[in-house]
Amino acid sequence: MLRFFAKSSLSAQLIFLTALCLLVTSTGALVVVGWVVASRHEGPAALAESQYVAFKLTLVLCLTSVIGIGIIMAAVRRLLLQPLQHVREGITQVIEGRLDETKSVPMPSREWSHLRDAFSQMVQQLRLADTTREQAQQVLAERTNTVDRLLDFSQTIQGAGQTEQVFATLSQFLEAELKLSGIAILSHHPDVLPPIQVQVTRPLTVLKESNPVTEMNGAMCPCLRQSLPRQFRPDGSPIRCAIDACLSLPIEHPAFCIPFNIGRQMQVVVHMLLPIDENWTEDRRHLAQTYVNTAMSSLISLHLLAEAEKQSMTDGLTALYNRRSMESLMQREVALAERHGHSLSVVMIDLDKFKQVNDEHGHAAGDHLLKSFADCVRMTLRKTDLAFRYGGDEFVIALPQTPVDQASQVVEKLRQAFAAVDFSHAITQLEGQPTLSIGVAERLPGNNILTLENLLAAADHALYEAKSDNRNCVKIYTPPKAA
Repeated sequence: MLRFFAKSSLSAQLIFLTALCLLVTSTGALVVVGWVVASRHEGPAALAESQYVAFKLTLVLCLTSVIGIGIIMAAVRRLLLQPLQHVREGITQVIEGRLDETKSVPMPSREWSHLRDAFSQMVQQLRLADTTREQAQQVLAERTNTVDRLLDFSQTIQGAGQTEQVFATLSQFLEAELKLSGIAILSHHPDVLPPIQVQVTRPLTVLKESNPVTEMNGAMCPCLRQSLPRQFRPDGSPIRCAIDACLSLPIEHPAFCIPFNIGRQMQVVVHMLLPIDENWTEDRRHLAQTYVNTAMSSLISLHLLAEAEKQSMTDGLTALYNRRSMESLMQREVALAERHGHSLSVVMIDLDKFKQVNDEHGHAAGDHLLKSFADCVRMTLRKTDLAFRYGGDEFVIALPQTPVDQASQVVEKLRQAFAAVDFSHAITQLEGQPTLSIGVAERLPGNNILTLENLLAAADHALYEAKSDNRNCVKIYTPPKAA
């Protein structure tokens, strides 16, 4: 019977129950009517007894009707009210978001089973949608955090005033953001010795001390050669970057290199290494490229600012400091000499008969003389020395921590180096070898030469003596004797 109810429709079940109730009631009525009719033929006593029996049967009929109503009530409760209660509880759980608490319960009819199955499919789709929503929220939160860190990185490097600070910040953010095992940022400049230099490494032990990266051949780096980002897989192409030989980490670490240019000559490569069990996914590569592009913009801005500052402080022809920058730089050297008690020698140099060469052979010949002199200065002086083009063919040189005797030896080497330059290939029919007249003065309290003005005046006085003494010589300033 239960199997019949479970497999039959709700309408069939109601029809069956109604028919059952009618059958019970009809049976009772037929029994009562039959007894009453039979009692009429048996006399008054029998009739009275039949009426009594009829009264009892009426009670029985009423009782059967009550039983029928009870059956209907029980059936309605089981077939309608209980399933509705389960549906209401399921809908309430869905409304409250308790999708995992919904359970599948047996239903009393085929319609309710179909409704349960449809409801279960709806809950499953809601669970899938909720899972997708949570995953989307997680991805959105991660990307929001990534954007926030990128913004923090951009604001940090915008406040940097030196390229070293930008490189250090870039390596720190890349290591934390990409979970790197190691990172090395290298620069390649053909006019600098060594051409390849290490800007920053994280951790500090990522490079071998036994195989310095400064000895690496830049032509063996495919990233520097092609100026394109490149991924190096452990099981990929045998063509690897030359930096692998300089790394303390094995080549099993997946590597990714991003090169970029700063200015016309300087190249930078960012070499990143992941843990062995990680991979360079497209998202990771794009994120690394975004960080590098942001840093590249700041580095280019710093480079342009440095170039502009350099052009404002240097002479365009000789690439030495100009007279505009001499005041501030020389005052700094005078202040350092005063603070630390160091020697400071100042040299004034004049190219002999420069105007005559300029007039007879043209301005191009004069410019060649000035450039050749500047080249001799760069080859002779130290990096800590300062050379200025004072004006025309006159130059000023500051030699920090150098007494006058040593200064005279330095400029004597400079004079001899300039005298050894061969100008015949650039200036035809040049009469005589160009020479230099040089005056040297030292900052000394005993000579009352303390300020920059007095120091320049003393060097100029020594230069005047050199030019008066048939030129092509070095003269040291001697203070006048007291009367």
